[in-house]
Amino acid sequence: MEPIRVVIAGIRGKMGREAVLAVTNAKGMTLVAGIDRPRTYTEASVASADVSFPIYTDPSLCFVEQKPDVYVDLTDAKGAQSNALAAVEAGVRPVIGATGLDAEFLQMLDQELQQAELGGLFAPNFAIGALLMMRMSALIAPFLPDIEIIEYHHATKKDSPSGTAKKTAEEIARALIESGKEVPPIPIHSVRLPGFVAHQEVIFGGNGEHLTIRHDSMSRVSFMPGILLGIQRVMNVVGLVNGLEHFLF
Repeated sequence: MEPIRVVIAGIRGKMGREAVLAVTNAKGMTLVAGIDRPRTYTEASVASADVSFPIYTDPSLCFVEQKPDVYVDLTDAKGAQSNALAAVEAGVRPVIGATGLDAEFLQMLDQELQQAELGGLFAPNFAIGALLMMRMSALIAPFLPDIEIIEYHHATKKDSPSGTAKKTAEEIARALIESGKEVPPIPIHSVRLPGFVAHQEVIFGGNGEHLTIRHDSMSRVSFMPGILLGIQRVMNVVGLVNGLEHFLF
C-alpha cells in the first residue's frame, strides 16, 4: 500500500514543528511539503528532524504540484477557510486543527466534501485525554447539572474561549437535552498566561459535594497521536467529521 502523502499548513509554528516530527516518524505516511507565510526558510527553523521538503506560500500551487492525499491545517481560522476550499478543489482531504471556524462555514465545507466524495476532519482538540474529558463530562452532566468550565491556555492563543471549552459545553447541553433536563447557562472562564499550554477543568457542583474533571496538555506532543489518527481515518470517510471523538467512540 502506498504511504499517505501529507502536507502541513502552519509548518513553522510550534504545533507545525511537532507535526513534522510526528508525520515523518509515522509508518504509512510521507511528508511531501509544508505551507506557511512568506519568510526566509531554514530547515532548522522547522524541525530538528533530518527532513527535506519544499515550503510553499501558495496552497493551491502546493496541492497541484505535490498531489497530497491529506493536508493538516495548524494555522488560524482565516487561513484554514481558504486553505480548505483550495484543498477540496484539488481533491485533497483536510484535517483542520484551527479553531474559530463558524458553523456556517463547516456546513458549507461538508457539502463541498460530499460533492467531491472526499473525507475531512475538523477537530477543536487532538488530545485523546481531552476527548475523554468531554465524553465523561457529558455522562456526568445529567446527574450534576450545575457546571462551570475553566480553560487555561498560553498567552498568545488568539481565540477565547477555546474551541475545546465551547465543544465541551455543547456536548454537556446535548446530554442534558437527551436526558430531558433543562440546559442552564454553562459559564466558561478563560485564562491566558505564560507557562500554560492547554488545560481545562469541568467543575460539577452538588449538595455538599463537587466533582472536578481536569485535563492537562503539558506539551504539544500530546496532540500528535490525534493528528495521526485523523490523517489515517479521513482516507475512509466522505464528508466532514466534526470532532475527533467520532473516530474514537
